[in-house]
Amino acid sequence: MEIGSTTSPSLFQPQATALGGLQEAQARVADASGQLAAGNLDPAVVVELSAAQVDFAANAKVLQASQEGTRRLIDLLA
Repeated sequence: MEIGSTTSPSLFQPQATALGGLQEAQARVADASGQLAAGNLDPAVVVELSAAQVDFAANAKVLQASQEGTRRLIDLLA
């Protein structure tokens, strides 16, 4: 197992996962918003927009909790 390989565990994996989730949710919001702006009032689009917003908030919380855990670990080691 090489350091930095895709199969090796990473201390910062939760941050990377949360960041990827934020980016995905942002893309979903942009897509659904564009559809709504174009006049597509399909309820599925509205639900998708709402779900993407919830996903974004959840990933932001994961990122926040992960950063707090890292801060606490650094405080313990200092």
